Amino acid sequence: MKGTLKFVVALAVTFLVMLAFRALAFTIYTVPSSGLQPELKEGDRILVNRWSYGLRTGLGGLFSYGRWCKSKIDYNDMVAFNEPLDTADDVTYRPVCLGYCKAVPGDTVSVNKDVQIVIPGKCRMVRVTKENMALLCNTYNIHEHRKAQIKGDTLYVDGKITHCASFTQNYYWMTTHSNHNLKDSRFFGLVPENHIIGKVVTVVFNKDDRKPFYEGYRNDRFFASIK
Repeated sequence: MKGTLKFVVALAVTFLVMLAFRALAFTIYTVPSSGLQPELKEGDRILVNRWSYGLRTGLGGLFSYGRWCKSKIDYNDMVAFNEPLDTADDVTYRPVCLGYCKAVPGDTVSVNKDVQIVIPGKCRMVRVTKENMALLCNTYNIHEHRKAQIKGDTLYVDGKITHCASFTQNYYWMTTHSNHNLKDSRFFGLVPENHIIGKVVTVVFNKDDRKPFYEGYRNDRFFASIK
């Protein structure tokens, strides 16, 4: 009897450890649209490595934001992140978006053929110009939780004229391939570091959710590689 009880306890502990490992190390998301074709298809279930850029910690109000074993985001990485414009108080409850990292702090990115902006970062000063003023104002209000507004051609932050902007965290510019469904930085602006979940590793499988659970799987999408 005691041996059976020990076995059950050991099995339960192992199961809980496996669940904790999955929750902390990897997670699976469903691709809702085809903005990242040809690498991803609508209905793909993708595996995201939460440790790729350091495990995100501290969100939810108990502790301040941080990352364990932090590492940099590389150019053209396919990144999973929480939607910057969602209004949920806890960032981790916001919808998940996918995009390619096209610019990191200090880079200059072309928003269109006439406008170029410098991506801000933690303790990195960015000169305020008429081209980036609206973007910086929104970033202050939404992500830095400071009161910013534009009067005429001048940016005010906490009631003070601001010619050089500084921020408390790093920001990134994420893009997709789509020119129609702009669910990327062209729509919601800069992506804060605390919204970054991890790197997309591989496609696990693809399923048409309109069909029963035992149907609708694509044979060519099982563990399809992502370049």
